[in-house]
Amino acid sequence: MNRGPAALGKLPGAGLLNKQTNCSSRSAARGTIAVFTERLNVLRTRIGIAAKLLASKPVTIRLFGDDHCLEVYRTFTAPHPKFPLVQRKSFGVALRDLDVPLERIFDGPRFAHFRRKVRRAERAGYCVARLDPRQYLDQIMHIHKSSTTRQGRAMQATYLDLQKVMDYLAKPGRWYGVLDRSGVLRAYCHLPIIGECCYYSRILGDAQRLGDGIMYLLVDRTIREMHHCRGRDGYPRWVMYDMFLGGTEGLRTFKIRSGFCPERVAWLWSPC
Repeated sequence: MNRGPAALGKLPGAGLLNKQTNCSSRSAARGTIAVFTERLNVLRTRIGIAAKLLASKPVTIRLFGDDHCLEVYRTFTAPHPKFPLVQRKSFGVALRDLDVPLERIFDGPRFAHFRRKVRRAERAGYCVARLDPRQYLDQIMHIHKSSTTRQGRAMQATYLDLQKVMDYLAKPGRWYGVLDRSGVLRAYCHLPIIGECCYYSRILGDAQRLGDGIMYLLVDRTIREMHHCRGRDGYPRWVMYDMFLGGTEGLRTFKIRSGFCPERVAWLWSPC
């Protein structure tokens, strides 16, 4: 009896096998289309943001301070690695303007989702405190290792290298952390003030606790703290959360919900 490939469709169960194969092919095709559609939407979003930025005037931000602030200024104004004619941190910078009354920082329908997330974290017993990160080294390493991927990419090796993490934690600037009821660090950020701007140089949370709203709570408290600093010292006016055109849609959505907007920036250095 011929049971070669030509006779496969006549074998018992061959019809089911063919159906499964066809279903798998259709699923793979749908997955490919979904990925393509998502990338196309991301591209459209970036093109839309870029078009608005090209039509807008740049925001001028004056930086000043110590050698670390000068180093940051030079980094921000260095040529972009992919687009050498543009400064590294000048086109599509995610900024929040602190020149508003404190009660309006997260007020109104625009921030309804943000406020719900903050309340969730508060009900779960989390709080935000200024801290010395070197005292939380083990817990920071746990945060870094809580997921093998971040923003769809493998976790950077520098976050997993103990010595490199220790070196980074020695950097100057303000550090804040989200602590749970037991005093365990669940999220942290490095937020240096570098003149008229402060920026989230590093901000990271325990991947298993993100659903508790810990990152919303951290941004809420730190932005309010920066607003207090502005009222006391006259600066910073701006809070920066890296760039808008890079990163995933999820991160961009988080920035939008937190009140950050894409801007063109002209950085100026003002010697003390």
